[in-house]
Amino acid sequence: MAMRLADAVRRQLKDMGPVERENAVRELREVLYEDAYDTITMHNDVLACPRCGSVSLVRKGHNPDGSQRWMCKDCRRTFSQTRDTLIGRSKLPAAKWMMYVECFVDCLPLRECSSRCKVSLRTAWLMRRRLLKCLERFLPKFMAGSGVSVQLDETYLRESFKGNHRKGKFRLPRPARHRGGSLRKRGLSKEQICVMTGVADSGTAFAMLSGRGVISKRRAVESLAGCIGRGALVMADEAAAYPGAMEVLGAAFEQVDAKSHRINRVNALHSNLDGFLTGFKGVSTKHLQSYLTWFLWRRSFRDDRNDSIIRQVDAQPCPGVTRDWTHVFPPYMDYWGMAA
Repeated sequence: MAMRLADAVRRQLKDMGPVERENAVRELREVLYEDAYDTITMHNDVLACPRCGSVSLVRKGHNPDGSQRWMCKDCRRTFSQTRDTLIGRSKLPAAKWMMYVECFVDCLPLRECSSRCKVSLRTAWLMRRRLLKCLERFLPKFMAGSGVSVQLDETYLRESFKGNHRKGKFRLPRPARHRGGSLRKRGLSKEQICVMTGVADSGTAFAMLSGRGVISKRRAVESLAGCIGRGALVMADEAAAYPGAMEVLGAAFEQVDAKSHRINRVNALHSNLDGFLTGFKGVSTKHLQSYLTWFLWRRSFRDDRNDSIIRQVDAQPCPGVTRDWTHVFPPYMDYWGMAA
């Protein structure tokens, strides 16, 4: 049956002109994406009323697009399954989001996402911000307790003010370096942003911003307080901040050579992170934490990432609005004498 249908479609496409064929292929692709979305989300059950939290629900008609509506028996409120979710709040069809998710999972640049999905560059950027915000909820929390072995290390990235600053009140505190320009100071200076990273033996990892320049004991304690618990077994390189920080946190600490194979897990994490960020040709520091979350999410959901991301963004309300993501002030600007 499927082969006969495919042969019939091929014959019809062959008889069409170039413009008609292109339009037909685009419509077929949208139908396939819509069907894929329905297949993935068909098992997402409504669990509670979004207003009062009651689980006493009955079916109450359908939306214009054919999706099911529900009514709460307690507060009598009607709502749809996609209410307040990423797909439900968007004016774009589900097929467009499915197409964009493929681009997102492949880490394609915004201009290519915009071209493939037939949306504006700004819309492609906002779609990426919304997806990243939703995925933050599903990132496994890293916590190493007693007896858990953890490898720690930090990496340093150039501070970047990438973006269009013609709008808004922000002004560059230094001349633009453009892509590939050198830093004003050599070595590990405060013009570089410290990213604290760690990997447990189970494979779970974390990555977070930890201030400017070489890591200090105070910053190490602040960054690791929610990740390293008492009794954890920590290995790190010769950074001077770690012994004192581990003593404060109550963790057993072993210092090893930076090139030792004993911390190869965290070294591999740095290598993968560099490859991930290179594809974007620079990431603005003000959005860097979101990209670190994206990187960790990709590590956690290596298989069936398309299905995982659709289930995740369709299961929970989408937090934040456009104004929360525009005109964001970069972190650590006190170094330049600027405050948010």
